Amino acid sequence: MYTIIESYENQQTLSVKLSWSHYCELLNISDQNARGFYQQESINSNWSVRELKRQIETSLFERLILSDGSSNKKKVLELANQGVQYSKPNDILKDPYVFEFLGIPENKPMLEKDLEKALIIKIEKFLLELGR
Repeated sequence: MYTIIESYENQQTLSVKLSWSHYCELLNISDQNARGFYQQESINSNWSVRELKRQIETSLFERLILSDGSSNKKKVLELANQGVQYSKPNDILKDPYVFEFLGIPENKPMLEKDLEKALIIKIEKFLLELGR
């Protein structure tokens, strides 16, 4: 009988590329393609366990597959198997910022001042919720 644990190659330790906590989160994913995607993205994007958990809970893999139809599905499955291929040195240095909590449409261009304003409004609301 095939188990999820057998899908990982035999290594001296599981934590060669990721921490034990990363692997514990990955073992909860039953879909092999999704698990491979999250594993590769965790390695390539240097996700913390908290970030990995957040991406899994917000169904990043499923959202990417559904976003642009069958051509995008092939790209996402390639990412699941190979990870991101870097073509320029700047690709390695970039650290992505995720602002989905602001509710800004993904493909909407935005000026820095508008982003700053949206962030300040969220911070103000959060501080007001705290009370004194």
